[in-house]
Amino acid sequence: MNLKLAQIAVQEAKKNYHGNTAAAIGNLQPIAQLFRGEPDVNEQSLDGNWSGAFVYWCAKLAGVGLPTRYPDPRIGKSFAEAIAWERYARLPKIHLWHEPGEDPEVGDLVVIEPKGKNPMKVGVILAVTPDVLETAEGDYHNHSALVERQRDEYIRGYIRLNG
Repeated sequence: MNLKLAQIAVQEAKKNYHGNTAAAIGNLQPIAQLFRGEPDVNEQSLDGNWSGAFVYWCAKLAGVGLPTRYPDPRIGKSFAEAIAWERYARLPKIHLWHEPGEDPEVGDLVVIEPKGKNPMKVGVILAVTPDVLETAEGDYHNHSALVERQRDEYIRGYIRLNG
């Protein structure tokens, strides 16, 4: 499952999904439609904060059978938000969370808390070296992208969806 997720994430990141930019109106409609039953989640609300929604989109395309909102009050958010991915993975009955010091694998999710006022992010890991992770992400400067991230203090942890 994880390799399939990574392959799909590469394909989807290359499609240049984006929120509203100076040059174009956003094209997040297909991703936003997955959350149509969720209050306060639509194409406009995702603009500028959609890394979680992008990962959910890729996971659904890969066959991961998660609802848009996991039915546990401790999560409190839909998977459109990165924090929901972390809260879900940390649930004792789910137990998919791996600490930053552990070795991630291709297809794992990485949860990042960038410096400054940027929101928490989540991406799909495509390649791992001792110092760098290559990821597929949504909402990288409001675009889908393939990104090289340093393995540093901004990584909160990893999620291995296949357990």
